[in-house]
Amino acid sequence: MTSAAASPLPTPDAPPTAWIGHTLDGRYHLRDLLGEGGMGAVFTAEHLNLRKLVAVKMIHAEYTGNEEIAERFRREAMATAQIEHPNVASAIDFGPLPGGGAYLVTQLVRGSSLTDIINRGRMRWQAVCDIGAQIADALTTAHAAGIVHRDLKPDNILLEAREDGEVVKVLDFGIARVADHSQGTTPLTRLGTVMGTPGYMAPEQAMGEPTDHRTDLYALGVILWECLAGRALWDGGEMSDLLTRQLTQPPPPLAGEVVDLPVEFERIIQQLLAREAKQRPQTAREVRDALRALGRSVSQVAVSTLPPPSPTPTLPPPAAPASKGGLTGFIAVFVGAALLIVVLWAMRQPDDEAPSEAPESGERPAEFVPAAGKGASDDKSQGAGPSEHVPSASKPDLGELPAGLREPATSLLGEAKEQSKAAEAVLAYEPEVDVPLWLHGLALLAKADSCEAKRAAVKRIAEANDKRGLPALQRLNKTSRKGCGAFKNKDCLECLRPTLKQSIDQLATLP
Repeated sequence: MTSAAASPLPTPDAPPTAWIGHTLDGRYHLRDLLGEGGMGAVFTAEHLNLRKLVAVKMIHAEYTGNEEIAERFRREAMATAQIEHPNVASAIDFGPLPGGGAYLVTQLVRGSSLTDIINRGRMRWQAVCDIGAQIADALTTAHAAGIVHRDLKPDNILLEAREDGEVVKVLDFGIARVADHSQGTTPLTRLGTVMGTPGYMAPEQAMGEPTDHRTDLYALGVILWECLAGRALWDGGEMSDLLTRQLTQPPPPLAGEVVDLPVEFERIIQQLLAREAKQRPQTAREVRDALRALGRSVSQVAVSTLPPPSPTPTLPPPAAPASKGGLTGFIAVFVGAALLIVVLWAMRQPDDEAPSEAPESGERPAEFVPAAGKGASDDKSQGAGPSEHVPSASKPDLGELPAGLREPATSLLGEAKEQSKAAEAVLAYEPEVDVPLWLHGLALLAKADSCEAKRAAVKRIAEANDKRGLPALQRLNKTSRKGCGAFKNKDCLECLRPTLKQSIDQLATLP
């Protein structure tokens, strides 16, 4: 046990930061404050026995005197503990705080909230389809256990970067309805009481009427619509105004503004957003299976803001073959075919003089606006050869890193081609909390073996907002735009070019 654990615990009225450095029940050493709300706070903690990082959610002592709030927190722990699913942040422990209050220990999830991702702009429909299938799969397990989330929204969904893509994690079952008839559990919410988040509540939930698992499906429909549109569906005004629009106006169609959106996908969303619960899909399993089937029709892609569509080139018609046989006819056909191949090859080459692809106007987040005339904003992303030197800043300061991280960090910051062992050392380092976000991203980038995995790593580096990650992104950006495809003339990193350019611009503006 640490020395901090032996010191007196904070008083019930102490601010959340006062808990940092203390140990709960001799097991959970609180390290960092992740977030704070009206009724409590969430910390990163180390499980001292297992040497594992976890999340600890506390409820303030002043609220445990309220029987309904205290019971609701207990029910959240019970609901989370009952759901064993890879897309749900699982519960580990639950207990009282000395002096009042309570805590809930859950799996620690590192990633961006879906709210942050939506705020960056519209997402590719293939990525939204995958995210929706993962959420629906989590709901399938929760509903089978008799648990209705009732507060499903982008804030409660995190996307955790993995080497093979991004994994959805559903959080916060704080107002979940839990069926526990065997223990005589009574419902906390009386008929006519509204619990939930305006804009994501189904009409029956907003009007205080009985809810069931189809209430979560309505919220899923709102989430999918917002991912595709890059903006809120029911936004602005009082809750009564939102409810009026929900009951009187259909959701705006997406087909006109989302490139290549399948009719089947929009039909699924329209069904999820039906005003009457009986008109929606009746199970999350149906939705999951439909989205999976739709997703299998295309290759999976990582989450990304949607670039502007490229115009489809019109190819010249091939020369008509000669009407008569013989050498002249053969030569004409051969020459015509050769010319067609040359035209096709030329039209597939990237335009070396064109600037890198950028998101549509109005979809580029403010933090990605580069400083005029300096940094990577001058990089045309033309794909110079890998041997071209990328200017870098002075030797980065690694003094704050633990000794065991400095050597692998130096390797990952360098230009050595073999960085796999250094990346493995960083990813295996314990405690994980001592690995800064930018270094974790560099390690993921070095281990990534697909365009989608590289894109997830680039996002992690950009989220760190640390300029030490910039040289690695600049080197990646210099990767040739040729080398993939049947004729080796396609860009192997096509899926991440817009994100890569944005991330370079963002880090280049840092002092």
